[in-house]
Amino acid sequence: MALGNIPLLAQTTVYSISLLLSITAFVPMAWHVRDFNGHCLLYTHGRFDNTDGHLIPVWGSSFYCGLSLFINAVAFIVSLSQLITTSVFLYQGVDSSFLNAFVDAVVSCAIAATLFVSSVFVSDGFRSWCSTMKRFPGCEEGSVMEWDPADGIVSLGFYVMMGTAQFAHWAGWVGWVLQSVLCIRKLCIYHERENIIISMARERKLLNASQKAYTEIMQNAPYDSETPAKYSDRALILK
Repeated sequence: MALGNIPLLAQTTVYSISLLLSITAFVPMAWHVRDFNGHCLLYTHGRFDNTDGHLIPVWGSSFYCGLSLFINAVAFIVSLSQLITTSVFLYQGVDSSFLNAFVDAVVSCAIAATLFVSSVFVSDGFRSWCSTMKRFPGCEEGSVMEWDPADGIVSLGFYVMMGTAQFAHWAGWVGWVLQSVLCIRKLCIYHERENIIISMARERKLLNASQKAYTEIMQNAPYDSETPAKYSDRALILK
């Protein structure tokens, strides 16, 4: 097991955290949509009926909750698959290729960008909902308000669920930004390594060419047969 590969180990850790955060964001949001009978609480406003005090809502678009559920489902699938892949790489002592690292970087950046948009919708949409609860001392106390029985709404615990989903969205966004940085850093390392290999290959090619040229010069140089005799005569005189 190659635990010495710190970048890969860091990616594995961040993927595991992102996996848990995607579940933490998905489950409360899905639970809230179920309790609100398929309606989305985000950007919902309305007025309270003076007769019996129940809220007459003007429901916000289901797109906001749908986007949250979709991006967290995608984040869960990607985190799980990448967690398995990086864990296998760690166990085998290998690393991903340049193409895989490039795909990971693109996917991580796309999820981070989409998750940021979804987090803004969740935070601002929840703030818009809480501004409707002005008749209560706090937004969390809106859990006990009365609804029209025909709506089939169960608002008990919505504040905790939406607060949990909001936290998980922003924490998950931070995790995917960190994952994007790690993937881009790995791409830079691969690019530098490729440049070093190309430079070494170029230098080796130039060295081989110079050695070949030197060999050809030595082979084509004229040979003087009297030169060895002259040197031998001088050696005898010196003796």
